[in-house]
Amino acid sequence: MNFGAYLRALREEKKLSVNQLAMYSEVSAAGISRIENGKRGIPKPPTIKKLAGALKVPYEDMMRAAGYIEEASSVHQHEEDDLSFSKIKEAAAQYELDDLEIFDGDIWSTLSKKEIEDLNRYLLFMLNSRSSS
Repeated sequence: MNFGAYLRALREEKKLSVNQLAMYSEVSAAGISRIENGKRGIPKPPTIKKLAGALKVPYEDMMRAAGYIEEASSVHQHEEDDLSFSKIKEAAAQYELDDLEIFDGDIWSTLSKKEIEDLNRYLLFMLNSRSSS
């Protein structure tokens, strides 16, 4: 959900009109309308603070929805993903195979969910076959 849709959903949940939110937040009704309709980008933190106060929602939640704050678990997940990928690249480099097409990030975006699941099953099959031999 983009920030404008998020703001509109919050405003409607609180049963406020654009004009009421404008009055309570001291942000112009036109500005709020442009944000909600995607005609204006993400507002600056001081504007978000005013809107959060008027909507009686945590400022941090709105900052997260605006993309200013990343979820801690999301940051941790990115670090884990980077570490996992670097281990794969190291293993490939050890055998001088790091130029294989599989390491081209563009390929992964073309695969379907089923194809990725099939690859995972095949890799697990290979690992299990090797350990039982």
